[in-house]
Amino acid sequence: MNVSGSENLASTELRFAFGKNWQSFIRDALNEQRVAGAVASLRRLLNGADLRGQSFLDIGCGSGLSSLAALTLGAERVVGFDYDPHSVEASQTLRERAGIGANRRAVTQGSILDVQFLGTLAPADVVYSWGVLHHTGAMWQVIENAVSKMQPHGVFALAIYNNVESWLGGSAQWWRIKRLYNQAPQPLRRLMEEAYVAQFIARHLLTLRNPFSKMRGYGEHGARGMDFRHDVRDWLGGFPYEYATAGEVFNYVHSKHGLELIYLNTHDGHLCNEFTFRRLG
Repeated sequence: MNVSGSENLASTELRFAFGKNWQSFIRDALNEQRVAGAVASLRRLLNGADLRGQSFLDIGCGSGLSSLAALTLGAERVVGFDYDPHSVEASQTLRERAGIGANRRAVTQGSILDVQFLGTLAPADVVYSWGVLHHTGAMWQVIENAVSKMQPHGVFALAIYNNVESWLGGSAQWWRIKRLYNQAPQPLRRLMEEAYVAQFIARHLLTLRNPFSKMRGYGEHGARGMDFRHDVRDWLGGFPYEYATAGEVFNYVHSKHGLELIYLNTHDGHLCNEFTFRRLG
């Protein structure tokens, strides 16, 4: 099949330090409103499913906020793992802050690319990976690996960057921008972040919208609980970077594995398309 964003496969040695950004987020930006936003986003993605008594596997757990949301929605046990040790530390910090015991929420370091590591993990009722699998450099392979951890009656929820085909501002151009950001010294990175914020403000003002209100309330009523500044850094830095159309993801998961689509949220721009699949029978 045609794999969008496949040029990333040659650049897996260049990686954004997601974990350091997550540690900063936990320390400086996380609050009760953002936790509530993450819970609401997860409930929507799971199509209102009841997590009571369910096991939840959080692939690429990052800050641990989605794991916390799953526990809030009643999950019996959550296992989260991440390739980045700083993300693991951030997730452990959040677990301790929330007063959750390791018997309900385990956090470990590991890679979705590591089949041997995956063999140590029990299959889960809900396999969840939001905005992670397209940062591995082997997106289609790790989708396979994630599906392999589903219980026979399980649910698979994921989000993948949409493919935007345009000579200006398309996904291929953003691949180059992200690579530049990760290769750049810190002063240039900061300049790129400020330039992105400036165009965000200008775009909103030109369409008679209040950008500052949007920035202040960012993540508290959706957006998975993120805050604006950390999300800007995450977007600019997110590399490796792959992407696919909603149709490509659906066809791959549904046709190859026979999973039933129970939730879909698509976008025309660069945002993530969200999918929730259920194993038939």
